[in-house]
Parts: sequence; C-alpha cells; structure tokens
Amino acid sequence: MNSAFRVITIFSLFLKIGSGQTSLEAFEHFAKRPTARIVWSKVVDRIDTDRAHAMITALIVEDAKSNPSRMRGVRIDLSEGDVKDQVYASEDLMERLTNGLNEIADGLPYFLSRGSTSSNRCFGSGVFWQQTGHAFSASSCFIGDWYGLSVNTGNGSFRFTGIQPSSFVIAIGRAKDELN
Repeated sequence: MNSAFRVITIFSLFLKIGSGQTSLEAFEHFAKRPTARIVWSKVVDRIDTDRAHAMITALIVEDAKSNPSRMRGVRIDLSEGDVKDQVYASEDLMERLTNGLNEIADGLPYFLSRGSTSSNRCFGSGVFWQQTGHAFSASSCFIGDWYGLSVNTGNGSFRFTGIQPSSFVIAIGRAKDELN
C-alpha cells in the first residue's frame, strides 16, 4: 500500500513537471526575490489600443544567492484602466507562449467560418487551457460589438481592441532576438 502511494505521488510530480505547470511562474518568482537584480533589460515593443496597453521587455536577472544564478526571459506589463499586472515567461517558455498565440491565429479563420448564434464568442489555444496560476493566456474574442485579443493573467483581464495574436508573437520574437 505504501509503495502504491509513492508511485502515485511520483507519477503526479512527473505529470506536473512534464506539463510545465510547476515552472510557469519560476522566472517571476526568481525576478521578484529580494536578492535578485535586473542586470540588463530592453523594452522591445509596446502594444496600445483604446482600452488596453502592453509593454514587452526582454530581461536578464541575476541572483548570486541562487542556483541557477541567472535567468533570462520576457516581462509583459499589462494595463487597462485601473487594472495593472505583470507576467513573466522564462526564455525556455517563450516558444510555448508564441505557439499558443500562433495556434489562435491559425485556427481563427476556421472558427469564424463556423459561425454561431451567440454574439459572444472566444477562440483560444489548448496551450493556455493547460496552465494554471499567474501566467499569460489569450483568446481572440467577439463580444457584442467588440473584437480583439482578450488577455488574462489569472489576476486581471485586458481587452486589446482589434489586435491579432501576431502583435504579441512579433513582440515576443523581438525579445527572444535581443536575448540571443
């Protein structure tokens, strides 16, 4: 009985690690440590609409009291009205983020061609549905007379009017280029 419990526990741990659930917020936790400091950063893009705004920054963060002592990635500062949030993606998760956004862009024409009797429709990515916690998640939405990219962080929602997922894909690509 005890060995069965160990097998289940170990299997659950591998599932979490394999799906990226435990590492989505790792860069954020690392960057916000009191002993960590940003050693290099560059704002690579801004995305502004009538409602929401995003600033995409490539970062290198060091913490001499940690292992690893250095992490690289992107920080996305989001705001809409009084709601503000920051999400981080480590360098190794940036591709996952762009894959999710590309999946939305690639599937959107088919989604639109299917039509719907509902005036409120959103099309997202399985990449984002699989994650939990504080992280970037997006859907292309048609809500009443509003159309655009809806971004959710777990702490806030931000509506980018008329924006396609490619705006964020390009910005994250620029960040990745700056880190190389």
